[in-house]
Amino acid sequence: MEKALYGEMYEREGDYWWFAARRRIVLSLVDRYVKPAHTPRFLDVGCGTGSMLQALEGRGEAVGVDASEEALALAATRTGAELVRGEVPGVLYGLGRNFDCVLMLDLLEHVEDDAGTAGAAAGLLEEDGVMIITVPAHPWLYAPRDAYHHHLRRYRKGEVRRLVAGTGLAEEFTSYYNALFFPVAVAQRLWSRLGGKEPGPDIKPLPRSLNGIMEESFAAERFLLGRMPLPWGLSLVAVARKRPHRCMHAR
Repeated sequence: MEKALYGEMYEREGDYWWFAARRRIVLSLVDRYVKPAHTPRFLDVGCGTGSMLQALEGRGEAVGVDASEEALALAATRTGAELVRGEVPGVLYGLGRNFDCVLMLDLLEHVEDDAGTAGAAAGLLEEDGVMIITVPAHPWLYAPRDAYHHHLRRYRKGEVRRLVAGTGLAEEFTSYYNALFFPVAVAQRLWSRLGGKEPGPDIKPLPRSLNGIMEESFAAERFLLGRMPLPWGLSLVAVARKRPHRCMHAR
């Protein structure tokens, strides 16, 4: 990402509606799908400035990985989690431990080798461990904002499902999300693309009441995800599990 975005994220992701709601959605998926017998171990790949690591601290042990020195320096001010700097997928091979949950939240769209990164992350899971992925949806929505955020692509639902299948994990569910504000977002993205609007910092403060309404509206999708597929949305979320190996005994 552009370096200016890390400071913007650090200042806003604690309470800005999109970050806060996404965090609540992801934590609800963690609580529902991650059920280890011991204190869970989490890996946040592409941890950015550390808000998710901070939120996970009360749920288990967490490690964050990011390629950006600037992002990790900011993350270190808000979390005591272990922080590892490195490019994916290579850095994942050197971690030398397994995890009960691997998070890749809006990471894979930044990575040239998204399949290799997903596969390396899946290889770090304990048996019955869970991987949670979020990515931006719909290639036709690619706009100057995506380029400013260094997005290499946006994804179709089928592409995410094939990506998960290629890791060897068992898909729990794949769904669109951020559905309520989808029409407004589509209009904004298409206007910026057709109008040639120059991209730039785009996390603008909102009135507190409006910010709260938007957060609650978006976060309410946590009650639906995994229980019913949402037919549209600005993003995609997938949850996959490493199934325990079953030994077949000769008779």
